[in-house]
Amino acid sequence: MYRIALNTAIAIYRKPGVQVAHYPELPIDLHPLQEETISENEERLFEALRSLNDPEKAIIALYLEDFSYEEIAAITGISENNIGVRLHRIKNKLKAIIK
Repeated sequence: MYRIALNTAIAIYRKPGVQVAHYPELPIDLHPLQEETISENEERLFEALRSLNDPEKAIIALYLEDFSYEEIAAITGISENNIGVRLHRIKNKLKAIIK
């Protein structure tokens, strides 16, 4: 399911002339069970995640959902080794932004 959704989104994004509507910010009432207060650390993490580009967000989202490198590679169409390298770079980027 993730593979179909991600590949469709990437295909639409790559096509010239096709406008993709997106919202720069998430709605405030995204989840009804979400706590009202967000700690400072959580806010810094969310801000760091927002600063990533779209392919980086897709890769880190799949990683955070406990997909293996092999599964992420199959979903994104990138080699397993490249997934490992990109995840390492994304983690370092997030660490640098948060500090």
